[in-house]
Amino acid sequence: MRISRSAAYAFGVVAAAALVAGCSGGTQSSALSPASTMTNAQHSGASPLHHNVLGAFNSVKQPGQAHPDHHKSWVSPDVKRDKPRILFVSDSGTEDVYMYSLPAMKLKGTLTGFSEPQGMCSDTKGNVFVDNTGTTQVLEISRTGSIVNTFTDTLGYPVGCAIDPATGNLAVANIFGFSGPGQVLIWAGANPSSTPTAVSNPGQYFYYFDGYGPGSSLWVSGRDSYGTYMVSGCGASSCSTIPLSGGTIYFPGAVQWDGTRGEWVVFDQLCGDTEAACSYPVSASGALGSPTTYDNPTGGAVCDLIQGTISGDHHKFLVGSDYEYCGFTSSSSGRWGYTAGGTPTNSVSYSSSYALPDGAAVSDK
Repeated sequence: MRISRSAAYAFGVVAAAALVAGCSGGTQSSALSPASTMTNAQHSGASPLHHNVLGAFNSVKQPGQAHPDHHKSWVSPDVKRDKPRILFVSDSGTEDVYMYSLPAMKLKGTLTGFSEPQGMCSDTKGNVFVDNTGTTQVLEISRTGSIVNTFTDTLGYPVGCAIDPATGNLAVANIFGFSGPGQVLIWAGANPSSTPTAVSNPGQYFYYFDGYGPGSSLWVSGRDSYGTYMVSGCGASSCSTIPLSGGTIYFPGAVQWDGTRGEWVVFDQLCGDTEAACSYPVSASGALGSPTTYDNPTGGAVCDLIQGTISGDHHKFLVGSDYEYCGFTSSSSGRWGYTAGGTPTNSVSYSSSYALPDGAAVSDK
């Protein structure tokens, strides 16, 4: 159920479908106080997704075997007092969500007790949404670390999400369903009490990341049943394939709208079919432009940028993480100059071998 290519290559399309039959979602209380810890009892209903998936391979470095952090959550008081811009990073290895100030990348909080947290998104109020894949839920978290709402996914395993700034709708991408292909669930106005609308593309099997653009247009990256990369454009009731040309994307990454340049941007976790990450601008005709590549703090290519988020004034920066399953250096989170690429302007490295930083979202309030 992982969105990183390290796990996806291990079990492949057929194995992934087989895993669905043996998995069931758990339950989790949404009545958590600020900076509180989810209890072991709340974890007990969740199926062991990490072990089902990551246990399938031994040839790749495996820091990602779930190693939950059982410490209590904490958030620095100046997050509420000074209201800095905060980068939230999900870590499905330690099952934490980290909070870093921007641009300094100073740790301002650690939220514990999640179950395979992966993709993330944020709204105009500064709240952050976390795909808690292990319990098939999406958790809405305030910028000070308290759980505001819980969205229960009854169709599949959520790994990506997006908020429409125009309508406030929440679109959640299920990598695949409980009994077959995935889909996108849309909650009108991000209201957890409403019944979500499910939309899908008959040609798409896996749904990874999604993003909203002008006129509430929604793009979602993924793969077909043969494992080939594809992007779908989704409307109110269905999705259709968006033809891309001028290049090859090897593994689905984030999908973002760059409002400053007026163009869609798609990310590749396996740029040029190498151990590198990059992003491509997409023209109005669907042609891929020249890629921007990203390096880790030591200057080597980012091994796996799972979800990058274009952020900052005039979309000048990209924030996200390098999950170094390649083993060349430690995993890290960083802030890069967007379209410049190269080494991050600010970064933080993870000392734990269990760190698996996945998602990224920015709270601006």
